[in-house]
Amino acid sequence: MTRPLWSGAAGVAFTLVLAACGADSSERSGAAPPAPEELATVSSPVAVSKTFTKKVYVHWMPWFESKATSGNGTWGQHWTMANQNPDQGRIAAYAYPLIGPYGSGDKDVIEYQLLLMKYAGVDGVLIDWPGTLNCVDYPKNKQNAEALIAKTASVGLEFAIVYEDHNLSLAPTYGCSVPDRYAAARADMSYLQSNYFSKSNYIRINNAPLLMDFGPQTFTAPSDWTNIFSVLSPKPTFLTLWYQQQQAQGSASGEYPWIYSDFITGLTNFYNNRPLGVKFGVAYPGFNPFYQAGGWGGPTWTLPYNGTGTFGQTVDLAKNSGVNWIQLATWNDYGEGSMIEPTREFGYGFLTTLQQKLGVPYSQTQLELVNTLFNQRKQYAGNSSKQAQLDQASAYLAALQPDQASAILNGTTPPPSSTISIPNPSFESGTSDWPTWSPNGTAGAAFSETYGGAHGGSYHLTHWSQSPFETWTYQTRSGLANGNYKLRAWVKAGGSFGFARIQVKTCASCTPLYTSLGTYSNWTQVETPTISVTGGYLEYGFHTQVTQSGGASYVNMDDVELVKL
Repeated sequence: MTRPLWSGAAGVAFTLVLAACGADSSERSGAAPPAPEELATVSSPVAVSKTFTKKVYVHWMPWFESKATSGNGTWGQHWTMANQNPDQGRIAAYAYPLIGPYGSGDKDVIEYQLLLMKYAGVDGVLIDWPGTLNCVDYPKNKQNAEALIAKTASVGLEFAIVYEDHNLSLAPTYGCSVPDRYAAARADMSYLQSNYFSKSNYIRINNAPLLMDFGPQTFTAPSDWTNIFSVLSPKPTFLTLWYQQQQAQGSASGEYPWIYSDFITGLTNFYNNRPLGVKFGVAYPGFNPFYQAGGWGGPTWTLPYNGTGTFGQTVDLAKNSGVNWIQLATWNDYGEGSMIEPTREFGYGFLTTLQQKLGVPYSQTQLELVNTLFNQRKQYAGNSSKQAQLDQASAYLAALQPDQASAILNGTTPPPSSTISIPNPSFESGTSDWPTWSPNGTAGAAFSETYGGAHGGSYHLTHWSQSPFETWTYQTRSGLANGNYKLRAWVKAGGSFGFARIQVKTCASCTPLYTSLGTYSNWTQVETPTISVTGGYLEYGFHTQVTQSGGASYVNMDDVELVKL
């Protein structure tokens, strides 16, 4: 089912059809071990410290189903749309989840997602909520949402509801009877108050529970919301989409922005020219809907990712706007290509960018540890003694004790990492020992310079040109001891890219492991995913592609480290 979105730009409301709830109900999945008494040493969930102290929440979709979770043995339509088949490796998206397509209610998936959010610096989850109507996949989506809600407190995250009032208009188009929309909406509000609002970790703003609406789209008059909220005490802190507060005048406390084609112009106008009592910011990675390719109706416009640059740019804009709350849009809307959870295409890049932007004292290492927990949950499904150990690892992660979790997951406490000496790591000898390959004769776009200042010493490596270019500046090492390695470096970057990566690979023709670079106005340390070296050989460096002329895009790199874990 479609989800008409009213989105604002330059102070004017526009109509746009965006994301969807599904019309079928198909989706949802469900070293020595420590001594049992050690469970008592695991403390309660601990909040992640951040240098950016305002609240950051992420918008989460509950509508995905796997064959194992759907209840009918089929993939849910948000993975298939009209013409895709996950059994053949094809899903209805241009990005593929790192853990593969999943069911939103799978307890292992929920644990994985919430722990990743925590270590990325997210404070809570804004749950896209379908209401209580028994129609098509609404009950399944609600069930999935409640499975996530049940786990949030144990991980130390807050949550709130984003209400889909439009579902009450859509339901009759699917053959579901809604004789009184107001009564149905009041029933939804009563359910929220009885089941969610009183929870200790429900998000409260101005001493009232936060309730957001993706619209309004069905109830567009102030009297509608006076009627609907008549069953609530206290009344919620109610937010509409941007430029729609007047449709709930007297009940709405403010607005939140969303993804729209006018991008930075629209966001800047909202931040600068829209005075509101409660005002959220938004950050998103880009927009690349699959609707047309998937045989569904929907928007066809796109916003480029620029690696992780668009995400970094919108995070910075929201941080600097003065708002007190930021919504990340979204965790997992694959159909619209606005997901920030780990994928094959982007790795952990959006989450590591968020860590850096929020000043989180964790890195990709801890995110990978959460992935290890998920993989072992599936590997040892049905093994109760192993699952008990994994329960403890999960509790350690929630308590911000990742080393203890690693001791369980990896069989031992990880040894201290050691830095492997590499030649000319700070480019003080120019590009000596750093050859550059280019597929199109633009290797001259890679050079060392002092412009802008180095991170350490005087010189740094730069990828830049007035013309489009692609450069791969790298080193190779042979004779390395078998084991796990990462490449780290300090970078600054600006502009837009076909791609910009720090990457490693174990042979010249091998597919690299990489981290996509964002935009960084200050020197920021980044690292590759962990790579296993078994043949002694490693090739590592920086790969940049710029497709536009004008010289507005650049990457500076300095103080490179090869680390054995």
